[in-house]
Amino acid sequence: MEMFDRGAVERVNRLAARAIAGIENAIEAAGVSACVTGGGSMFRVHLKERPPRNYREAFAGTDEVERRNALVDYLLERGFIMINTCSATISTPMGEDEIDALIDALASGLERHAMP
Repeated sequence: MEMFDRGAVERVNRLAARAIAGIENAIEAAGVSACVTGGGSMFRVHLKERPPRNYREAFAGTDEVERRNALVDYLLERGFIMINTCSATISTPMGEDEIDALIDALASGLERHAMP
């Protein structure tokens, strides 16, 4: 924690912004209905066309949950741990290589599991 100073926070926030932008590009390239929300070092992938504005819009029906679970499982097989809501936090040991690998894994995972 001694090394977790303002500079470290700014760095992980920049990495998260890079991840979000890359994931948005992957979503567009895959042509799937998905979006990313988040702030700071945290983000979440939603298998919805538009970012939810409240908890009701964030609710995932059975089909979406099944696709999201398949995506989260696929990411785990590729070495990325995301919680069951397809949310993640960037940590200080991560760098640009890890972010690029995450974007690549999400791109292939979206193509395989995001379509209804």
